[in-house]
Amino acid sequence: MTDGRTELRRRVAQLDAVPGSHGPSADIEHFIRVMERVTGTGTPMDIHTLSCDSPTDADALVDNSRLLARLTDVVPEIVAGPIRLDSQYWVCTDKPRPLPTNWSTLSESHFVGVSDAVTVEVSTKPFDVGLFTSTGALDYYGMWRTYLDINRGSTLHPLPWHTWAVEPHRDVVVYEISSASQWVNFVLSHPQRQDGLLFPDWRSVARHYDGVHMTLRAITATQELYFQTDRGVVAPTYWDVESTLWLRWCFGSARLIETVE
Repeated sequence: MTDGRTELRRRVAQLDAVPGSHGPSADIEHFIRVMERVTGTGTPMDIHTLSCDSPTDADALVDNSRLLARLTDVVPEIVAGPIRLDSQYWVCTDKPRPLPTNWSTLSESHFVGVSDAVTVEVSTKPFDVGLFTSTGALDYYGMWRTYLDINRGSTLHPLPWHTWAVEPHRDVVVYEISSASQWVNFVLSHPQRQDGLLFPDWRSVARHYDGVHMTLRAITATQELYFQTDRGVVAPTYWDVESTLWLRWCFGSARLIETVE
């Protein structure tokens, strides 16, 4: 079993390996590139090969990151929250063949929300329900859109890309996750056990919240790590970039603002 603290020290060192003189946009791109390099694809792994840590130790190590500190000064909403409801973007990409073509029109009629009547995959980040948005920052359409730019030409996310601006209702209830400790508490509050690991029970989550916001601080402290608790082992996360999973349709408007072909 590998040591999660060693892995996190290495991760933070790589995040902080560039000076801050190039600006926050460069810091965001660097974050994406480092996390791609140091973590895997999110496929199931042998529990005995995963890096283990305590959430408190993980948070303490991440608190030392100079890159996250710089970004906190400029865009605190993506590093630690809370979410900015007036700056949410969804980007739809095409699907590689022979997979079905993704729907590029964003509307409630296309949306599959989370409810007791819907089957939801057991995962720390389900992709078959809900909607993922990223927070616009630095005059751009969020970290997911930046990720696509960095990986332009990838067969996983082929063109065209459709970027939509969405406006959640002001009274939405969003669960904020800005640390490993908050992630562990979140899972333990809505646990679902599979293959010896604890995952969020998304149907239980949806009974209480409209969305779940995963910040950069939490991603750094949890990505591809698992956490031992007195109730079991919390599964590793693979959120990659700051984003919010919306569990039900709660948008006052959705408008197409960009198509990249």
